[in-house]
Amino acid sequence: MTILIASCSSVQPVRVLKRDSYAATGSLGGAFIPEKSPAGILPYLTVGGAHGVTDNLTMHGHAHLLLAAFRVAGLDYGASYRALSQDGAVPEVTVGAQLLMFAKLSSEPNPRVYPNLTANASWRVGEQSLVYTGSHLTYQFNNEVLVSPFVGYQFPVSAALDIQVEGVWQALNKNTSAGVFEGLSSIHGMGSYGFYIGGIYNL
Repeated sequence: MTILIASCSSVQPVRVLKRDSYAATGSLGGAFIPEKSPAGILPYLTVGGAHGVTDNLTMHGHAHLLLAAFRVAGLDYGASYRALSQDGAVPEVTVGAQLLMFAKLSSEPNPRVYPNLTANASWRVGEQSLVYTGSHLTYQFNNEVLVSPFVGYQFPVSAALDIQVEGVWQALNKNTSAGVFEGLSSIHGMGSYGFYIGGIYNL
């Protein structure tokens, strides 16, 4: 369960919000398990929000709702920072840090915290859409760092709502050829590939 919890994460805002702005966020998706899930995707649902503290810094957090079915409470909280603004072909670079926090819903909660770092580069496509790529680095208690590169596309569906479609190779440096899903979603026995759809509703 550790690999699933630590590498499944919510879709993050690609770029920071404007100062004093707020957004509701959420994502649904997960590892691609065609033989184990009727939908082909192991669903991982998160909901949360984001706040533009400054024009370059956004705070965000999510509740990980799927885990409640396994009697586990899951939350994440962190910040994203604009390290570089887009200039022509030079992408906008956003870096982030967050804590992934989990505890059993029982008399012995056994809480765990996983630090997670994220960086992405994004390019404007037209006036309102973005293409982006980056990676998560997630630290685990056995001194492993899980590397999870991703690529995605963000586009508006209304004046307030943006949608993100993202593919990710979760924990590409972790051997997953054996275990719960027996490598069904791994690439050459490593990690798992997954797909997410996320939404950002500007309040």
